[in-house]
Amino acid sequence: MNDSHLPLSFSVSKTATLDTLEAVLAIARRGGLQLAALALDSRAGDDTVFLNLRAPDADLLDLFMARLNNVIGITDICPLDEKVTRMHVA
Repeated sequence: MNDSHLPLSFSVSKTATLDTLEAVLAIARRGGLQLAALALDSRAGDDTVFLNLRAPDADLLDLFMARLNNVIGITDICPLDEKVTRMHVA
């Protein structure tokens, strides 16, 4: 099976990182996506989350991105064209 991948990053307030991650991962799980990698960068004012998601159908990844835009507190959503070296892909 040839899965599609979606590497992306987004920013969240340091005070809401865990709650926001819980909501994002629940959306991914309900959408049939698999988590391939997760990393967190806390050096800036906000936390930056790096995700790499996998799906058997690219349309599921598009749907996830549409839903991600509706999560309160997420800013700077950025699909990544290149593999992020700090993430460890399973």
